[in-house]
Amino acid sequence: MKIATFNVWHGLAGSGVLRFREFEPEARREDRFRATLRILSELEPDILLLQELNPVSHRGHELTQVLGGHFDGRVDQGGLKLFSRGLPSNLATGLGLIIRGKVRPAREREDIDRMPREVCLSGGFGFSGERMSFHLDERRYAQLRSVRHENFGRLLIVNVHLHHGFERFPDLVALLGQAVQAGKIASSDVERLGEALDHARARRLSEIDRLLEVVHAFAARHDGILIGGDLNSTSEGAAYRALIDDGFSDLALSSVARKSGGDGPTWDPIANPDNHRLQREVGFDFPLPDFGNAEFTKVYRDFDSKPRRIDFLLVKGSLAKVRPANVERFGFPDQATELAPSDHFGLIATFDSKNEGGPR
Repeated sequence: MKIATFNVWHGLAGSGVLRFREFEPEARREDRFRATLRILSELEPDILLLQELNPVSHRGHELTQVLGGHFDGRVDQGGLKLFSRGLPSNLATGLGLIIRGKVRPAREREDIDRMPREVCLSGGFGFSGERMSFHLDERRYAQLRSVRHENFGRLLIVNVHLHHGFERFPDLVALLGQAVQAGKIASSDVERLGEALDHARARRLSEIDRLLEVVHAFAARHDGILIGGDLNSTSEGAAYRALIDDGFSDLALSSVARKSGGDGPTWDPIANPDNHRLQREVGFDFPLPDFGNAEFTKVYRDFDSKPRRIDFLLVKGSLAKVRPANVERFGFPDQATELAPSDHFGLIATFDSKNEGGPR
């Protein structure tokens, strides 16, 4: 069995009224998605967790035309829409989950049927969808599915994409300290910035708390649990630590992952230069204050240029008792065209049910 997570990158800059700003021409974006389809068809994952599909239903249809299987989507950012028309006109991005191969929807059971198929993790008043949407702030969701596999039993599959925002990551704190020492920013402003960094940390933690509340309610009815997706945080972050403290194992820390590079960064402007160059040139809007000082934005960009792992496959139960046969990253730039399908690299784990021992 193969499980994979991939943030396919919608290519939107995160601001705009009539339309969100786009980092690239439409033709290039379509070339990237065709590369995504080609790579995924070669990998053939049985469980595929996707983030930043835009628009969700259209991309889901394209995926299943190539991969087959069953697709479920969930729009998390839609803006103001009535019967799919509204503002921003190019925004209907969200999550997607595909099950295929020997993974099947779990047989109907009353206790499982009560499990929600999606959970709103954070966001203010409103709702989001592709046809009908009404919200003015960022909303975050998780998808949940109960599936069966002949070797691993009943599995609870969770697809997440957490709040985007920096917290007090060590590399960021170090860059801020260097800027203060150089006299480029004031230490008092750094202290004020701490409130925004702590807010992002607290929001992701609250999203994990809400998610685990639902997972715990249905965990006993499943043999194994998978939580995967884009945490928008590193292994040093609070959200990741909360999941590890809850008993989840990180597949990228297995010995086979270290051998195959599966423990490497999934956000890597060095190994994925062209897509990250577009973001620098067009200008990504960091959700942090700059206090009228452009040096803050420079620090944010310097930190964002540092490779880090922010996409994860975390498991419990039957999935943690069997050592993966392989864990590797995918989605690297094509050697001929230098085009990479996303600004993230994906992560895929291959399980051999006969290879027991658990992640190590």
